Amino acid sequence: MNNKIAIFVWISFIFAITVSSCKEKATPQKAEIISKLQASSKLSTVEYVVTKVISAEKKRLLADKYFFAETKAFIKAGIDLSKIEEEDVIIQGEKISITLPAVEILEFSYPPNAFNVVEEYTSSNGPLDFNTISLSERDALYRAGEVDIRNSIKSLGITETAEKNTRFFFTGLLKNSGFNEIYIKFKNHEIAEK
Repeated sequence: MNNKIAIFVWISFIFAITVSSCKEKATPQKAEIISKLQASSKLSTVEYVVTKVISAEKKRLLADKYFFAETKAFIKAGIDLSKIEEEDVIIQGEKISITLPAVEILEFSYPPNAFNVVEEYTSSNGPLDFNTISLSERDALYRAGEVDIRNSIKSLGITETAEKNTRFFFTGLLKNSGFNEIYIKFKNHEIAEK
């Protein structure tokens, strides 16, 4: 996590220096701002770790079989600055209005090394035990867990958090660039997934 913070701070620092170097010319020109924003490409402003517990039960004559596991998905959201167009930036003296692209999922990972079988609640497999929950059934449970997490993304508040963080980030940068009045909005509040 420290590497991510360091990278974010480094990118912010470079961007702030680049934009603030235009300060000597009063406020930056529209073309300069658009060019610098587009060059920044994708800006991740929020990262969520979602934990999902998956379970299964098989009814058997002699003994029921159970499977429990904890899984994790890592979700990064932000904006793709390369999608900013000329009409998205309006400058009037020391006042700037920017319409940023919609928040989108920039990265979604559901790595197998983040799956943890809860042995305490999972039936153990004996050498002659053919009624257990098979590997293919476990794989199907993991896939269903991923689908469930993807389906719940909109209800997690990722869009709102990413917009808030992005607005905070750009307000600071634009104030350092000499703008006194800053208006930031987003093209679409519906989160886009890749």
